[in-house]
Amino acid sequence: MAGSASAAVIDFENFDPGRIIDDEYAPDVFISAINLSSGPDVALIFDTTDLNPASEDFDLVGPFDSDNASLSDNFSPGNVLIIQERNDCNFDSGFCATPDDEGSRPAGEFTFLFSSDIILETIDFFDIELIEDNGNPDSEIHLFDSNGDELLAGMFFVPSTGGNNKWNQLDFDSVRGVRKIVIELGGSGAIDNLHYQVVPVPAAAWLFGSAIGLLGWMRNRRRGAPAAST
Repeated sequence: MAGSASAAVIDFENFDPGRIIDDEYAPDVFISAINLSSGPDVALIFDTTDLNPASEDFDLVGPFDSDNASLSDNFSPGNVLIIQERNDCNFDSGFCATPDDEGSRPAGEFTFLFSSDIILETIDFFDIELIEDNGNPDSEIHLFDSNGDELLAGMFFVPSTGGNNKWNQLDFDSVRGVRKIVIELGGSGAIDNLHYQVVPVPAAAWLFGSAIGLLGWMRNRRRGAPAAST
């Protein structure tokens, strides 16, 4: 029998700036990105505590204030995840030289593929302009179950943060049965702190599903693989 769900968060800490993120959280989660402009298809670590980033991307430098009354000002998230804009990545080393979020509209999308069903709770967003926010078809968030069917289609969109150096949080109200998340970014911005609950499955079912569903996500690069913190 499967046990009760357990809380987890993906916060992108303990990675150096410029680290390419894909199988670092394997086998629990695989992460990828698509850049809709001329940049690489790379999900990358950006350090918001760097007060003098080489990219001069000061709109993602913390601390961040929030226009959401339920959230705190002066928030310092540390590392966040961006879609890389510059073509300065070395895929052998797993790093890009100058972390810089894609600023084209639309920018691209992140995909999170989980090895088992999760209950999705919240995701934090940073530097989302009003034109890129809720209701923009280029900023929709898609949730899929283990059969590939979309859950609550048209229900979730990237929230506006109010622009530069501001943050917001989207509450998914504990959507159950999520196996894949696709986050479309209508422009520049970053994400962090994906809070969810892991729904355990019997060991045999997990092994079978992992072998079939996650094989294509493995990369032949030497990486560390910290599990999502629980």
